Amino acid sequence: MLLEITERTIEPDITVMELKGKLALGRESQKIEARMEEYARNGVRRVILDMSGVNYIDSAGIGLVALSSGKMKEAGGKLAVVAPEGRVLHLLKLTQVNSIVTVRATVGEAEASI
Repeated sequence: MLLEITERTIEPDITVMELKGKLALGRESQKIEARMEEYARNGVRRVILDMSGVNYIDSAGIGLVALSSGKMKEAGGKLAVVAPEGRVLHLLKLTQVNSIVTVRATVGEAEASI
């Protein structure tokens, strides 16, 4: 399954980007980078990247998470990642991305952290 991206807003002003499928090198993943740039330009300052539906991630996907965090920090915002137990969380820890990005198990926990 290719990457499926849906967006929603939760109160008070948090944008949740839900990802399902494969977060890997490709056109779909580039859409995430473009959206992060758009968020930064448009004043969106709190974003949750919900990766609970991601079943595969490669090095490009890991890099995209780190890049997204950097873009939000540059814009004065915050990014939190939702990654419950499993391969995605394991790789975020293995690559130490969890040291630069807030990683939580649920959207509720991520919301509380930003």
